[in-house]
Amino acid sequence: MRLVVIDHGCCDPPATRVHALISALREAGAEVVACGPSSIPGLAEQPPGLRGVHLHDIAAANRRFLAAVRDGRPEVLLAALARVSPGLLGLAREAARQTIAEAVDAFDPDAIFVLHAGILAELAIETGVPVAVHVSAADLDAADPREPLSDLVAAALGSAESIIAADSETARRLQAEWLDGDVCDTWPIDSTAAPRILAACRAAIARRAM
Repeated sequence: MRLVVIDHGCCDPPATRVHALISALREAGAEVVACGPSSIPGLAEQPPGLRGVHLHDIAAANRRFLAAVRDGRPEVLLAALARVSPGLLGLAREAARQTIAEAVDAFDPDAIFVLHAGILAELAIETGVPVAVHVSAADLDAADPREPLSDLVAAALGSAESIIAADSETARRLQAEWLDGDVCDTWPIDSTAAPRILAACRAAIARRAM
């Protein structure tokens, strides 16, 4: 299986979460490319297997956004994006869209697995590739109905072929507030996640074929 794995957290190699996942997925027989926020400039040579989204220049217009990009944690980035202006959110979205589209065009994946429901999950769905989204409580906290990120989260959750909750409370909130009561799988992203990621992506591909 060929996968693009997208994380909303920093994807700089080698010590970030997405690279640990990629190693485990490759050991399980998948071909994988990572995509997500990176401090490596777009014009620089990217490390093998990484398509980085360079947000520093865009984030420089907003102190909180820039601090979140430098921090690197996905929940911090999502919280910051929930409070930026629509114009700045649009610039970040366009930068990410180009990188994700280039990754998909170059790699031709069977499916996309996205960690966190947010701006990058919605862009993954735009590619037309089957998508599985792993949702955490931080994603739902950032999707306040009054904030611009809410529509993007709603679009991602409404269109993804497979949705996974990180824990039982997130599953409860998803079913009650976002999925009209539909049951979703529940498991964390940890050292044992690779087989579950592959199963979720196979399910996304199968649902697309129905």
